[in-house]
Amino acid sequence: MRRKIKNSVAINELISFEMKRQGLNAPELAQKMNIGLNSMYHILKRPSMQIDRLWEVCEALQLNFFKVLADEININNPIDPQLDELQRENKMLREIIQLLGASK
Repeated sequence: MRRKIKNSVAINELISFEMKRQGLNAPELAQKMNIGLNSMYHILKRPSMQIDRLWEVCEALQLNFFKVLADEININNPIDPQLDELQRENKMLREIIQLLGASK
């Protein structure tokens, strides 16, 4: 079940941008990934791809596209629901310690 995502980022555009930034062309990246040139052109043509293929691209270009894409989602969900509360408590305790005159 695929759905069109509003304002989605086309991964092929990000890959192409990074290739240009690194001065790589399609044959060079295909060689780094040990894939055929036709497969490389297929990657660069499609705006989406399988996770395992994206993983290979990340390794070849030494760039974590998963993080790049995650940052685009702009959702702040802590893994632990208590994380925000603990961070606030930690900050408050540091301020109290500072007010009491203890050294860091």
